[in-house]
Amino acid sequence: MSSTETTAYRIQSAGRDVSDLLDPEQQYSFPMDEDDEMVRHGVSGCLTLADLAAYIACHAIEAPAPVLVRISGPMSEDTPCDEEDGEVLVLPTSAEVIEDDAAFFGLVGDLVDMHYEQGLDCEALREVAAERM
Repeated sequence: MSSTETTAYRIQSAGRDVSDLLDPEQQYSFPMDEDDEMVRHGVSGCLTLADLAAYIACHAIEAPAPVLVRISGPMSEDTPCDEEDGEVLVLPTSAEVIEDDAAFFGLVGDLVDMHYEQGLDCEALREVAAERM
C-alpha cells in the first residue's frame, strides 16, 4: 500500500453516511455481478471528475439518490476490477459530500446518451468529459 495521499471521486447513495468510508472494516469494493471472488480491498473511485463521469456512463453505475463524494487517503495494494476504465481503490482517511453537483450529474446524463446512442467507449467519453469540465 502506498502512503501517498490520493484524492479520488465516487458516487454513492445519499443514505450511506460518508463516515462509513473511513471505517477500515468497510473499505471494500464489491462487484456489481456479486462475484465474491472479485471483492477488492479499498473504496472504489476515480482520480478525476471526468474519469468518474465516463466510468458511471459506461458501467451503468446506479445509486438511490446519488451524491458525489471526494475521498482522500493512501491507495490500496489491490488491483481494481475496472482499472482500464479509470477505477482506483483508496483507503480513505477523509471523505466529504460535494454539494454543488448539478453540472456533474448533467454531464453524466449527456455521456450516457453518447455511450448508448453513439457507441462511444469509456476512453472517448473521458476525453469528452475532460473537455467539458
